[in-house]
Amino acid sequence: MSVRTPTRPISVATRAGDRLTERDAEMLRLLAEHQVLTVGQLAVALFPDVRKCRGRVAVLRTLGLVETFRPPLQRGSSQAHCVASARTLDLLSGDGQGSRLRRRAAHDATAIALRPDLGHLRGVNEVFCQLLGYARQTADATLETWRSERATARALGTRLRPDGFGRWREGGAWCEFFLEYDTGTEPHARLLAKLTGYADLAESAGVSCPVLFWLPNAQREDHLHRRLADQLPRVPVATAYGDPCRTHPAGPTWRPAWPATSRLSLAALGASAARYLDVPQSSHILL
Repeated sequence: MSVRTPTRPISVATRAGDRLTERDAEMLRLLAEHQVLTVGQLAVALFPDVRKCRGRVAVLRTLGLVETFRPPLQRGSSQAHCVASARTLDLLSGDGQGSRLRRRAAHDATAIALRPDLGHLRGVNEVFCQLLGYARQTADATLETWRSERATARALGTRLRPDGFGRWREGGAWCEFFLEYDTGTEPHARLLAKLTGYADLAESAGVSCPVLFWLPNAQREDHLHRRLADQLPRVPVATAYGDPCRTHPAGPTWRPAWPATSRLSLAALGASAARYLDVPQSSHILL
């Protein structure tokens, strides 16, 4: 996808519609849906290199469509984090003033920068951005659906709050999944307690959608699988661990909690989970 070169200097008075590319529009939609993405994540998901991404972010910032911040670190420097501006949120939604105020509060750059769970949110989004990047470079792969925590919770209408929902397809194989991104701060008992709600949802919907735990290290993964082996969950569970930038979520990195001879690719998890439950593989009726 080519990037149009501006024919006149860009300023706050420039009409945004005159300067936006299709890729810019996709970037703004991603930011509006998922609250915050780093320049690195946007580059992986949408651009051939990070330099081009920085250039477009600078254009969108000048147009008042994107805000950026760098969260403080104890050492070194952090990546620029991008947030959809209030102007972008208003352009993408034509509903009332009350909804507009709630959207702005949820996307305020300062509030997001100060969120204690910013690292968790960034990690969740990294998994999905890596999938988008892989799909961009692989002809038969696509992330057909990526729903944020808030959008997933609204669609389910339950107390269950997955960190995200995705529908991934590669070749003839596909998998719908709920993602739980674990930073290692919650006890294993709390992770396992979430599975009751997922199992109830799966049984009521009649689907085999697995729950995927992304864990920080191999030790935590081994511990969780020992706990899962003591009491097999009523819903398919698979795990991966490490840095999503290096342990790619599309690849054969997923360790099922059901009988399997090896780790599976994300696409292969779908049919394998359905066989484990002995049900047809079908799309989630709510998502």
